[in-house]
Amino acid sequence: MKKELFSRLVYGFLTVFASFLFVEAAFAQAGVDDIAENITDSASSLPGLITAFFYLLGLWLGYQAIMRMIDHVSNPNQTPLRVPVMRFLAGGALFSAPIVFESMYETIDGGLFTGVNPGDLFNNMSALFGAVTGVMGNNINGLLTNIAAQTELLPGLVTAVAYLLGLIMGGIGIMKVKDHVEDPTRTTMKEGVINLLVGGGMFALPAVFEAMYNTIGGGGIGVWEFIAGGLSGTSFIFSGETISPECLGALFGPAATVGDVICNAWLTSSAVPAFLSALSYMLGLVFGVWALVKIKNHVINPQQTSLWDGVSRLLAGGSFFALPTIVSALQLTFAPVTAVPLQATRFISNTTFRADGTLVCGGAGGLDDALACFMDDILGPGHVTLNFFSFVAGMIFIMIGISRLVKTAQEGARGPGGRGTIATFMIGGILLSATTILRAFSATFFGNNITFTFANLAYTAGMTVAETDAVYHVIGAVLKFMILIGMISFVRGLFIMRDVAEGNQQASLMSGMTHILGGALAVNLGPLLNAVQETLGVTAFGVVFGV
Repeated sequence: MKKELFSRLVYGFLTVFASFLFVEAAFAQAGVDDIAENITDSASSLPGLITAFFYLLGLWLGYQAIMRMIDHVSNPNQTPLRVPVMRFLAGGALFSAPIVFESMYETIDGGLFTGVNPGDLFNNMSALFGAVTGVMGNNINGLLTNIAAQTELLPGLVTAVAYLLGLIMGGIGIMKVKDHVEDPTRTTMKEGVINLLVGGGMFALPAVFEAMYNTIGGGGIGVWEFIAGGLSGTSFIFSGETISPECLGALFGPAATVGDVICNAWLTSSAVPAFLSALSYMLGLVFGVWALVKIKNHVINPQQTSLWDGVSRLLAGGSFFALPTIVSALQLTFAPVTAVPLQATRFISNTTFRADGTLVCGGAGGLDDALACFMDDILGPGHVTLNFFSFVAGMIFIMIGISRLVKTAQEGARGPGGRGTIATFMIGGILLSATTILRAFSATFFGNNITFTFANLAYTAGMTVAETDAVYHVIGAVLKFMILIGMISFVRGLFIMRDVAEGNQQASLMSGMTHILGGALAVNLGPLLNAVQETLGVTAFGVVFGV
């Protein structure tokens, strides 16, 4: 009864205190970061208050110990000597709470950890976003930057909450040990020990987080290398040296073309991978604290909370910390020749687009010129944007797969070992390497990854040069359109294959394979038509495609 009263008093006080803080912040119309800072600053005196409360509780235990010592002298059989002795020791421990807390911390940390304080890791996130995107303002990059700036203190808030939990668990651990010595049948020793150990883990969160990361990452690339270094050599950066050639010189304003609009949509959302990495790190912090609480609950009541609940959250939290390493590993699994972790190359390399005649866009051309100019304008930007979308989708799939590690086998296909979860990781890795995979499909069918788009009419008798050029323009526009549709179909097929593994009744394996194979064939429509004409023996009257 006493221990329940103690727990309820402390938890109740913290709840009421936090409620006042949130109400105050709400009336002030503060942002998330302001609320986190307000809570952290306002709660800065709570550790001293809790320690003072422990001191008063120690006085009360000292008084109880004296009274129980008198009872023992009067009736040794009714009041064993261990009761007053343990209350003296527990009271002394509460008087010396800082020393006890330091011992709890040293037990987990060992006094050797010199890593980075997790509360400091987000302090420069908004500046980092600015470095990797280069395009700010009222766009998606600007929104993500604002979110990062408004939440950069949340890791510090998580650490502060964990520290307060460590203080509370330390006090509960002392009381549990006392209760066990007084009445072993009602309170087991493990209840006191696990509260002290988990409380020490809360004090030593940086060491716990580093252990979680090293278990999964094992010295792989970190979040900073992933964002600042991994992106520096890819087309995700907005700068004249590293921007994708298809979007070099993209314009805003009245003079912008459809291709410019597509490029701008990509450029102004290029901070998404960095934002997902930051979100993943934040999830790792939460999962780490959550894991410690679950482990404590398991030790106290194994029937209600399994050990896997705590272990799975440690693994999931470590995986979220090591998301850059996991992303790099999955991408390199399907693209072993990739030198840069996030390299974004074209789906089809060495592709040549040209017409037999001169194509002049913006002049007084006919419909054939308009079609050719339109496809020339949107194919490259569409390709780059689709590649970027595939990479972001792959990152999201990997994060979904990591989050499923905390589920149980009862979830079926979406459980930690279910086919849906396995497929989520695999499709995520394939989407990260969609460029290499599509090139592999192209080479499988046609022996190379060069799609032929230069049309040559085998029979042009009676046609003028202008008429021939118009035909070439239309054929080139159709081929480019089919290449773009083929790339979209290929990516769509990957999504359908995941839906099949998830058990989605509206998705079928045949539909997924049709999209994948059909997309690969559509990208190579020129070589496919050559093969068909060779088979039918009509090469003398058809259209031959070459480079």
